[in-house]
Amino acid sequence: MKKIRALHSWIEHLPPDIREAVLARMRRRHYCDGEAVYRLGEEGHELYMVESGKVRSSNYTLKGKEIQYTVLQAGDCFGELSLIDGLCRVHSTYAQGPADLLVLHKRDFDDLYARYSEIPIQINKLLSCRLRIAHTSVDEATVLSMQDRLARLLGRLGYSVGVEDKHGAIVLEGFTHAHLARMLGSNREGISRELKKLEEAGLLRRSYGKILIPDIRSLIGSCDGLVGGEPIVPDYHH
Repeated sequence: MKKIRALHSWIEHLPPDIREAVLARMRRRHYCDGEAVYRLGEEGHELYMVESGKVRSSNYTLKGKEIQYTVLQAGDCFGELSLIDGLCRVHSTYAQGPADLLVLHKRDFDDLYARYSEIPIQINKLLSCRLRIAHTSVDEATVLSMQDRLARLLGRLGYSVGVEDKHGAIVLEGFTHAHLARMLGSNREGISRELKKLEEAGLLRRSYGKILIPDIRSLIGSCDGLVGGEPIVPDYHH
């Protein structure tokens, strides 16, 4: 898997002078745990960059089942799509724990977007990466078994946010069965069964709310995959 620094940030990749011009227009706003940043169907008048904390991006079925797209972390940007196309929000976002966001209003975004040609270039690159991730997710959900999808998800999380322990294992912390189920459109019971199978195969261990992956290459190599390019993941370790 290919790790990309600041995959979810178009601001980070701007030349320093343009980046400072963007940041000078942004205003800090605090959100409490569970507070909505915006909801599906709302008009979009702002975009955001996570200064601290985390933001969960989700959607819901008509029966109330949550589907979690991603958890955005410090430095990540989101909300730009509605400012570009003028359409309503396509998902909901919530603070996952207390979070501080930098907020850019549409009038300032429009001015900066027209003034600096590097801004649309970097936003295009960001949206291109997200489209690649979306294609991979759709393909995997269409053809792979739940066990293979779970193994590949754990592999992506391991490369992206996992921490290596003194024995060389990758440790994932804070990902409950419910969290993993929301990310795969499954349920806790189904995720528990698949985790048990992976554990019995020696591909992971579970201990006190943590998932330990002794050999991440073996975990990913154990499952079926898709023919094509190398999957990309955000690199939060830089």
